[in-house]
Amino acid sequence: MRRFIIGLVITGICGGLLLRLIDWNTTADALRDANAKYIALAVTCLILSIGAKTVRWRLLLPSAAPVTMPRLYRILHISFLLNNVLPARLGDVARVAMTTRQPGMRFGHVLSSMFTERVTDSVTLIAGFVLVSPFLPLPDDLVPWLHWAWFSVAALVLLVILAVLLRRPLAQAGGHVSIARRLLASPRVKEEARSFGDGWHQLFSIEHSFRIWGWSWMAWVGAFAINYMLMKALDIQAPITVAVLLTCTTNLAMLVPSSPGYIGVFHAAATLSLLPFHVAAGRALSFAILAHLVNVVPVSLLGATFLMMGRESLPLSLRSWRSGATPSAAEDIPTGPA
Repeated sequence: MRRFIIGLVITGICGGLLLRLIDWNTTADALRDANAKYIALAVTCLILSIGAKTVRWRLLLPSAAPVTMPRLYRILHISFLLNNVLPARLGDVARVAMTTRQPGMRFGHVLSSMFTERVTDSVTLIAGFVLVSPFLPLPDDLVPWLHWAWFSVAALVLLVILAVLLRRPLAQAGGHVSIARRLLASPRVKEEARSFGDGWHQLFSIEHSFRIWGWSWMAWVGAFAINYMLMKALDIQAPITVAVLLTCTTNLAMLVPSSPGYIGVFHAAATLSLLPFHVAAGRALSFAILAHLVNVVPVSLLGATFLMMGRESLPLSLRSWRSGATPSAAEDIPTGPA
């Protein structure tokens, strides 16, 4: 509840900031004149990007499990829908619950796949930013901020390297904590920890590693293309490097607590990211509104469609996880025929 209230406050602050900055008549005119052809191309890129994320997710799950990619695709859309309408990213909770009800899927497998997704997404976005940042047409007074961003990325990389080098001493230190010892003594926790490790190792397996990273790049290239197409739709004259920057800043903003659907923080991040590139405030906000609609409405409509195709309610109970039982075919997730 506290996070939800903080999110509403931050959303209100972002909305108030935009109200003071923006000429809404200009924004409305820009949206009215948007090129429908480029919007359709952006929606197509969105669907293809989610398809690439689905293939990557399947590679991160046990290959022996009989779950199909069409079913995982539907689960993704339903989780996106719930994240867009419910607070505290409850769509991710629903995603775990729906996937663990699939035959052959353990909680540890699903959790490790989602954790690995976050790792690959973060690395891909950081790499994308590093690759395009030298070519951003930034004004001279903002170049020092770019240098600070490079220093921050370098510091983050060093911290990750340090954590990898010290992973064994840290693990040994954790083994001396009484709570950790009691948790690891549980057979159920041991089994889930083992399944988590199996999923995490998929990222570094020779068989899957190149394909996982390849599909990750395809998914995010699709995301970059969405922003570029929407800039073209609104006649924003900026290179594709700005589209990559927009993808990075808006995804970073979505980590900040906000209202469901990231209303406010997404719009503020997108608008403020465009202003340094000589884009008028009203047109920048029109991009933010259009980008938010394109990223939210199609996936939510598909998620609602898949949900209505279901045969039963969402499996959000933790009882099946605690029992460790594999659901029967009649208990399969309610997302229609596979």
